[in-house]
Amino acid sequence: MRSILHQRIIQAGGWIPFDRYMQAALYEPGLGYYESADVFGAEGDFVTGADLGPWLAKGFADLITWGWQALGRPSEWTLMEQGGGSGALLCGVLQEFAAQGMPMPARIVAVEASARMRKRQEQAYRDARIPVEQASALPAVEPGEACILFCNELPDAFPVRCLVKREEVLYERGVGWSGEAPAWEVAPEPLTDGPRIDPALQQAWPEGYATEWNPRLDSWQRDVARVVRRGLVFCLDYGFSQQEYYRPNRIDGTLMAHYRHQASGDVLADPGSRDITAHVDFTSLAHWGRIHGLQSTGFMSQGAWLAQSPSVQTHIAALAGSAEAAAMKQMAHAKRLLLPSGMGELFKLLIQRTDGVGSDATLPSFLGHFNRLRDIVPDAASA
Repeated sequence: MRSILHQRIIQAGGWIPFDRYMQAALYEPGLGYYESADVFGAEGDFVTGADLGPWLAKGFADLITWGWQALGRPSEWTLMEQGGGSGALLCGVLQEFAAQGMPMPARIVAVEASARMRKRQEQAYRDARIPVEQASALPAVEPGEACILFCNELPDAFPVRCLVKREEVLYERGVGWSGEAPAWEVAPEPLTDGPRIDPALQQAWPEGYATEWNPRLDSWQRDVARVVRRGLVFCLDYGFSQQEYYRPNRIDGTLMAHYRHQASGDVLADPGSRDITAHVDFTSLAHWGRIHGLQSTGFMSQGAWLAQSPSVQTHIAALAGSAEAAAMKQMAHAKRLLLPSGMGELFKLLIQRTDGVGSDATLPSFLGHFNRLRDIVPDAASA
């Protein structure tokens, strides 16, 4: 991995934007992080919500059931997951459908960029006897007329670009080479194609303020809108509104690496051996969705969503009186997912609908009091 990156940096004149580095470090065939190791779960480098019991599957099953009803209960409909990791979450959602008597989708699609992950998912779907259409990218998927797409921890893995403020001017931060390793290096000319960030926020940044932005939110929302012709999108990830993301005292941005369940700010160390992520700017995500015909209708914390989800509440009630070790472990995982001190506040759920879906498909009634859409869409009340 090092030799490939070194060669590309030299060929580019000694400097490449960080998103090119991140793309190679994560997805280079046979060498990138997601292509060379099993990274999820206790034996990997980190756990996702899908690894912590049935809670996310139950929550998503309730959301998708509501979405299917809001679409008019179609008999022919598509369920799509993107970036499904091990495949456990999609399998769990479909198991919830079976348990609740929810009609199965006529078409099930799993979109996964990593060839290694696609193979792992294929085995999981085969073991669960679920017929799933697999694709490497959204542009390869045939659009669905009645479609619901969901994802968990997807945009945080999109390669980002970086910047730094110097003497009131923004410069791009990229990657050069020093000795035997990649190293941060700042472009000599000011940034001319930077992110869409409120100028008032930028003016408040101190000297040396470093952060990042996600240029792929635009193309991702465009691809989602093309595939989901009439339907809903549920996106769960860790992140903030733009006001919180780019606050002046967040002087080093949100870029981080994960290795053996330890977080690190050194995202250039040993490329290909560790995960690299950045939090999601949900204000930007909602903006690009609106540009491409996806209207944001709901935004809330993971904790609020799951705590109000009927299936989650029923399962918590069933476990509450049990002293069995398995039940206590599930309850501990539930607390980690729901409480603000765990993942409950940092993770957010964004709900979007296409232009062809009626206004009744705004938000499930059980979530009506928890909508924080104005945090990312200031004019949401009049939208």
